[in-house]
Amino acid sequence: MDVRRLDTSGLALVLANDITEIAAALPAVQSFAALAGLTPRVQNRLEVIFEELASNPIRHGFTPGSAQRLEIAITASADAVTLVFEDDGPAFDPLARAAPAPLHDIAAAPEGGLGIAMVRRLARSLRHEALAEGNRVTVELAR
Repeated sequence: MDVRRLDTSGLALVLANDITEIAAALPAVQSFAALAGLTPRVQNRLEVIFEELASNPIRHGFTPGSAQRLEIAITASADAVTLVFEDDGPAFDPLARAAPAPLHDIAAAPEGGLGIAMVRRLARSLRHEALAEGNRVTVELAR
């Protein structure tokens, strides 16, 4: 994990294709939340969204053992927190899938799509863009 910037203007990270990078990056996300003066509720939402959207390309998109990477930028304004995830994995729009049906038993839930459904509920907006080589997912979280 490479922290490119951590100050009041934002946080910029680069994560390698290794799921342990997410846990290693979480203290930087928490430090940014404190610098930005986020409330505990918004900080919790930020952490959940960060963990979910950082894990998706590593778990489901990247080739195991490859040098693929994920770049993440987080900024805060007076009314919002914006997260931008850019990966160099295969094209995949996580928002193209229909939202799963409401669950009555989490143990019986089908695999896939539940994390994105949770992010949709927590975020003010969520969008995907296909890049020439990879994907960009942008999330806006109300402050």
